[in-house]
Amino acid sequence: MVDDDLEVVEDADRFLREIRLARGRAELTTKAYAEGLALFLRWCVRTGRDWRTAAREMGLFILWLRWTPGNGGQRQVVVPGPGSKPVRGDTRINKVLTAVRMFLVHGHQQGCAGLGVGADLRTE
Repeated sequence: MVDDDLEVVEDADRFLREIRLARGRAELTTKAYAEGLALFLRWCVRTGRDWRTAAREMGLFILWLRWTPGNGGQRQVVVPGPGSKPVRGDTRINKVLTAVRMFLVHGHQQGCAGLGVGADLRTE
């Protein structure tokens, strides 16, 4: 996995390699996880959060997922008005959150995410 500057995001790349190669998950599953992680890491960068501690603010990430246009969107600030249609529905958001949760748990197990991540994930 690479970031917007085409630099490898080591922790995410390690997680995806483990999912695909060590756990034998399907290529499409790995692709779906990568897409979800890309959204999460993009949110972290754009909002000035470190992914290792961002689990504390998962509600804000869900809000961002629901209302922020995809990569092609030009708006940086999202202000949904009455009658606005969400950009992503509940099914898509839940799939993204599954990938993010697995990534954060992996990070916690590998010692690269803070000790609070486990507690943050249990109390959502």
